[in-house]
Amino acid sequence: MTTVRRVFAVLLSVSLMWAQSSPTKQSSSSAPQDLASEVESLKKALAETQKHVAAQQREIEALKNGSKSAAMPMQDEQRPKPVVQADPAPKSSSASSNQSSETSFKIGSLLFTPGGFLDLENIYRTTNTQSNIATNFAAIPFNNRDQGNISEFRSTVQFSRLNLKISSIFGKHDITAYLETDFIGNSAPNVYQSVNGHTNRLRLFFANARRGKWEILGGQTWSWITPNRDGLGPMPVDLALTYNEDQNLGVGIPYTRAAELRAGYHFNERWAFGVGIENPNQFIGNYVALPAAFASVGSQFDNGNQIGAPNAFPDILSKLAYDKKFSRGRHFHAEAVGLITRVHMTAKPLKGTSFRTHGAVGGGGSIAANYEFSPNFRILANAFWSDGGAHYLVGTGPQVVIRPNAVGTDITPSFVHAGAGSAGFEWHVSAKTALAAYCGADYYGRNFFPDTTNTANPRTIIGYGGPGSPNTNNRTIQQASFDWIQTFWKDPTYGALQFYVQYSYLTRAPWYVAPEQPKNAHLSMVFVGLRYILPSTSGTLERVARPQ
Repeated sequence: MTTVRRVFAVLLSVSLMWAQSSPTKQSSSSAPQDLASEVESLKKALAETQKHVAAQQREIEALKNGSKSAAMPMQDEQRPKPVVQADPAPKSSSASSNQSSETSFKIGSLLFTPGGFLDLENIYRTTNTQSNIATNFAAIPFNNRDQGNISEFRSTVQFSRLNLKISSIFGKHDITAYLETDFIGNSAPNVYQSVNGHTNRLRLFFANARRGKWEILGGQTWSWITPNRDGLGPMPVDLALTYNEDQNLGVGIPYTRAAELRAGYHFNERWAFGVGIENPNQFIGNYVALPAAFASVGSQFDNGNQIGAPNAFPDILSKLAYDKKFSRGRHFHAEAVGLITRVHMTAKPLKGTSFRTHGAVGGGGSIAANYEFSPNFRILANAFWSDGGAHYLVGTGPQVVIRPNAVGTDITPSFVHAGAGSAGFEWHVSAKTALAAYCGADYYGRNFFPDTTNTANPRTIIGYGGPGSPNTNNRTIQQASFDWIQTFWKDPTYGALQFYVQYSYLTRAPWYVAPEQPKNAHLSMVFVGLRYILPSTSGTLERVARPQ
């Protein structure tokens, strides 16, 4: 207030000086009266101004003290807008802001953003695959079996998700931790009998730190063999996971979710490269015929029931990614991935006195690309080829077989060729309607030989895919899918509500077909459901129609 009075005093002095020095046309007798009148008017104006300033000062103090009675009402443009915490830009998997919003909250310097969705899913299949919402592509039944002549239906909320993203800025480090779960855990055999007590399951749990051009991740995440939509990012919205509702994504798409440690370097806005290690799994499933004299060696591999397989060392993966943005929202992404894997086993040779360990090193690689003709339409494609890469194809075939030597006294591991590929498009017809279609295939090479350890019948063929092999020894599995996703409404404060349909047609062809037996197994299936998406997760719908 003292400052205000001084300002008005200066203005008053200047006015008086100006009035005294200004020429006047009035007579000398009336000048003193006019000057006095002018001074009186200025005093009144000053008094009114001081009253107005004092009133404003009281209101300011009231606002500072949180007084609701004295506070000025907020204008619409001053009210805080609801903010959806969308997933990070593809160049970084960490949050670019550490400010709380209506969809997040802060504890100390950590920003917590819960998300997920409630999914009521209905599944119809024309044959009985004995699967839940994750279709067992490798076991589509033939029509010469009971399961191949009867349909199946179930309703479930197992596909529902809960996730939590935690972000913070620590010095020059941009930190993000991400946890995601669903309800497709190891359910009891009678889970559908009465209470449907589906088990919560860990999907993802990792921490990612970025400083400058470097990025380091540790935890359980999507493997780098999984195709990206852009960059090297680990967040689900950064990955080309299709719009399919099937828990196993689709035939032709290699992936795992496993414990990993990896580092990436962003050369510039277009190029990025990284190297990482992840949990391996030497796998034979129930596909491989073992040497008669060494059948016990099967316990050293994951046969579908063995969680303690003696893996040799971590799988090593590297990924090179290229991204370029064009005008009118167009975007191109391409990537190449390299894989090194190893298996080992031990056995005591026949007539030997000590155990001997044998191993083999395999590997492979993949390429993938997608191009957005516009923000509303993109095409996607990927290809994968390997020696021993079955671990990344949802276990639809074996990684390795066991080969006996020529005299039948010892054995060594031998990899099975495995390849896959898929292509498709995703079209956002409007803000509420999205369509997508994909086709894909898995392929396994045959690797068979006589069982020289079987002295009673040394001509018996063992391994994988040989003459007389069971029809579970798959040569190819193929799938074509069509998706329709309809968003009824979406609000940044209340989330989104969606209706979806997936239709798929699949075929499975084995290496050996017995006389007068069907050559292929066929399956049609439909997924139909309703999904409520929490507000923070609904922000991902700006990039992909299916919540990620």
